Amino acid sequence: MRSWKYGAAKRGCALAAAKTICSGANPSGELTLPEALVKTIEHFVPEFWAALSRVKDPRHPLLIEYPLQQELLVAVLMFMVKVGSRRNIKYKLGSPAFVATLKCLMERYYPDVAFPDALFHGDTLNYVLKRVSPLETHGLRTLVIRSLLRKRCLEAFRLKGLYYPVAVDGTGALVFRSKHCDHCLTKTSNEQTLYYHPVVEAKLALENGLALSVGTEFVQNERADVKKQDCELKAFYRLAKVLKQDFPIVKVCLLLDALFACKPVLTVCRRNRWGYIVTFKEGSLPEVWREYQALKGLTPENVLIVNREGCRQTFRWINDIDFDGMTVNAFECLEETAAGTTPFVWLTGFRVDAGNVEELSRRGGRQRWKIENEGFNTQKNGGYGLEHAFSENNVAQKNFYLLMQIGHIFNQLMEKGSLLRERIRATMGSLAVFSQKMWAALTETVIDAARLRWILGTRIQIRFESG
Repeated sequence: MRSWKYGAAKRGCALAAAKTICSGANPSGELTLPEALVKTIEHFVPEFWAALSRVKDPRHPLLIEYPLQQELLVAVLMFMVKVGSRRNIKYKLGSPAFVATLKCLMERYYPDVAFPDALFHGDTLNYVLKRVSPLETHGLRTLVIRSLLRKRCLEAFRLKGLYYPVAVDGTGALVFRSKHCDHCLTKTSNEQTLYYHPVVEAKLALENGLALSVGTEFVQNERADVKKQDCELKAFYRLAKVLKQDFPIVKVCLLLDALFACKPVLTVCRRNRWGYIVTFKEGSLPEVWREYQALKGLTPENVLIVNREGCRQTFRWINDIDFDGMTVNAFECLEETAAGTTPFVWLTGFRVDAGNVEELSRRGGRQRWKIENEGFNTQKNGGYGLEHAFSENNVAQKNFYLLMQIGHIFNQLMEKGSLLRERIRATMGSLAVFSQKMWAALTETVIDAARLRWILGTRIQIRFESG
């Protein structure tokens, strides 16, 4: 781990060296990673910079040393380059080059605001995020997703040409061995009580590997003495209301696991005019399962076999199965490979036939795992720190979590977008190396204002691979 000394002479030498590298660069040369980052944000979410300045600052104006826009941007960047903890903001981002680049960006987008020539400590960020309403950071994340949808960047990955596949699932976030706050959920095993804070997430789960957070509901008790704890299902109903408010006219298809295979959940989907594809298991709906198996044997014509290299897929389906007064449709995909046979079965509101069963499986049901793999697993084990307590304060925890989602979205737009995709594959090899390279570029070189102005004034197209 590097630590940076803030002596005036040392800072001046470092900045001079860095500026020598950047200021003479040919505008037509290869973009540096910081330049590519700014260009990516400008291309996909040009309103992001103005939105940062609209976040309500709860501090007294006379006591503000670091403007809120600066602190929020650093918070997003700390997740993008995976600093690991709040205290590492100072040690891993506190270089003179990073401070100079940060000031260059701040002065470009907020010319009327004065920015200090130093980086704040992680405790300073924690102090302000304790006071900023999570609705504000939620709004920033929503703005990013709305911009992607409005620009029609993700239309090619829609299900049936209309529905954006949105996977919904819960995961553990923070666990404590002693009572953390009055909102903790508790679980006792072997006479040991754990206090934990799960979340229920909604992510766009797309065929090309993108897993973009579109909604979050924190699972927590209202107070310490509740008789019945909060749970994923209760959180789902709250999340559904917020999703409908944030994206009222977007056609959505929810991808759900077997926990959500119940009439109230399907009723919410129908009321909101959402599609749904739910994992179907015998144990969760035994009567419906038995009916599906019986009807499947009576309809041998409802079969489609697809042979791919090394894989044979057999699709079957049944429509109009009675489920507690409503009708649902069921379909399955039996995959046979050299490694063995794997069955996948789902319930859906879409009518299934030979023309759409493969797509419903490939772009629908099978994409639910994106929220587990590209979503939760990446954020837990890929350096983002999903299970790390960036703050002990409940409000700050929520803000850190939502800013992490924004940082992860921006990283994915850079990793999957055509601006850097081939370069990452050819010269970096892995996404972990990409984050390390981004960190090195931000902390060792200063972005050149004149060159950046030229880059941002050049129109380009950034496209995603089809799958």
